[in-house]
This record gives sequence, C-alpha cells and structure tokens, in this order.
Amino acid sequence: MAWRELVPNDARKTFETLIDRKRKWENCKSRAVFCALLCLFCFLMFGIVYFRNIGTIHGSFAKLYESIMSSSFLIFLLAVFIVSFVYLYWLAKEIDKAKKKYETLRIETVDKFDTTWLKSINFETRSEISIEMNSYDINIDYKG
Repeated sequence: MAWRELVPNDARKTFETLIDRKRKWENCKSRAVFCALLCLFCFLMFGIVYFRNIGTIHGSFAKLYESIMSSSFLIFLLAVFIVSFVYLYWLAKEIDKAKKKYETLRIETVDKFDTTWLKSINFETRSEISIEMNSYDINIDYKG
C-alpha cells in the first residue's frame, strides 16, 4: 500500500509487529480449540468403550483397574487425553501472554497514532492504515 512509504520506519515496524502478535494470538486460540475438541473426543470415546466393554464388571477397584490396564485402546485414549489436557493448560497460559502483549502494543499504537503520527500524516493515509489494520481485525481507532 502507499501508506507504507508515508509513515516513519518505526511506525511501519510497529504495525508489522502488531500484525505478527495478532497472528500469534489467533494461532494459539485455534490450537486451543482443536486441543479442547481432542480432549472431549478422547473423553467420550473412553466412556463409550469403557461402558460397552468393561462397565459390566462389578467388584473391587483392583478388578476395575486391571480391566482398564488390559485394554491398550483405553490406555491410548487415556494417554492422549492427559497429554492434550496438559497441552491445553499450557496453551491457556500462552494465550493470556500473547493477548497481553498484543493489547499492550495495540494501546501504545493507538496512543502514538493519535499524537505523533497524526501530525505527520494526512487523513487519507490514516484512513488507509485503519482499513488495512481492520482487515487483520486490529482496531487502532480507539482503545476500547
């Protein structure tokens, strides 16, 4: 776009960093959704297989534990569930961290955009920048 030549280098770098942080945040969120669905699928499959094959066993916990450990498919489902759940927990922390970094930079960008860059660029250029940032779902018009 033409606005890239009209803004200072630090502004261009800030916009590129803002886009990168937004992409990282969105990427983490999509991985978390996939991981949550995998957890749910493993949990449901474990329940279905367990009640279909093993749920008829009545007795002690040792018999129940032995019957679960004898089924390699149930062990596999349990392992995938645990790994995906731990990864989902880690992703939740990454999402929070990525969101904080993104929001901090976005607020700084709005502040700079309203003060420094507004004086050095015209309205059409500002409008072009806003339109392009909105295409990435980044709001640089107000902090809210």
